[in-house]
Amino acid sequence: MAKQTAERDGALRAYALRVLDTVYDASVYSVIGYSALLAMLAVIAVAICMKLIYVPEFHPW
Repeated sequence: MAKQTAERDGALRAYALRVLDTVYDASVYSVIGYSALLAMLAVIAVAICMKLIYVPEFHPW
């Protein structure tokens, strides 16, 4: 009985560590992706301010 409990606890711990590792990797990749998106938007904003990219005025009325 003790051997089964130990095996179950070991399997549960391995599964929990795998889930924790997956969540950590997902958070790291999301931070990297968000930072890349902000950098790209900053480059586009600078290009628009320096008149390298023409953006026509938009009047919805």
